[in-house]
Amino acid sequence: MRREEPAPAPVAAPIRWWRMRPWSRNHLMRPSDRFEAIIVVFAAAVVLLLIPVAAAFGTATHTRLEHQTQTLRAGVHQVPAVLLEDTYPAPDSPDYAIRPVGTQNTARARWTTPNGDRTGAVPTDAPAKAGQTVTISVDADGNLTGPIPDSRENTALAVTAACGVWALTAGTVLLAAALAHRLFHRNRLRRWAHEWKQFDRPPR
Repeated sequence: MRREEPAPAPVAAPIRWWRMRPWSRNHLMRPSDRFEAIIVVFAAAVVLLLIPVAAAFGTATHTRLEHQTQTLRAGVHQVPAVLLEDTYPAPDSPDYAIRPVGTQNTARARWTTPNGDRTGAVPTDAPAKAGQTVTISVDADGNLTGPIPDSRENTALAVTAACGVWALTAGTVLLAAALAHRLFHRNRLRRWAHEWKQFDRPPR
């Protein structure tokens, strides 16, 4: 009775990758295998080197955003504005029906500028009634300005930009490496099929 041979133990992925290193002395490795291993090592090195590059890009982005924020703050000042309507009109009032969705925390107000009075929709932090005075931010010409991003928002944008740059470039490199691996794998299968046909061919 023939004794069954035990199944070979699976080889861990790091060991398998180490065996496929370009400088391996394994005589079974073909030149194409070594060239593919060089591509994999190069792709891994590029992905790692992109980390400090992305960090430098994020730092530069944060510095630029902070400079823009300081410029915006230098050109903005606070002025009082008198509300011309309630911030939150009653649900059964006509003003509630005609006000666009998402503008329930704003109200029309009037404020004074060097060029005359201005009116516009201003944001409020809490419900307010017509006639109340709120503080708004305007530029040198008296135009209403939007909220100025703070340091936390600038940091979040810089980190997002750095991660996006790294993910985009690293993904491109890894995609190219995966495509090269697929082409090499198809070429190996084709060559193996050809060699098997040569092996099965009877001698002349």
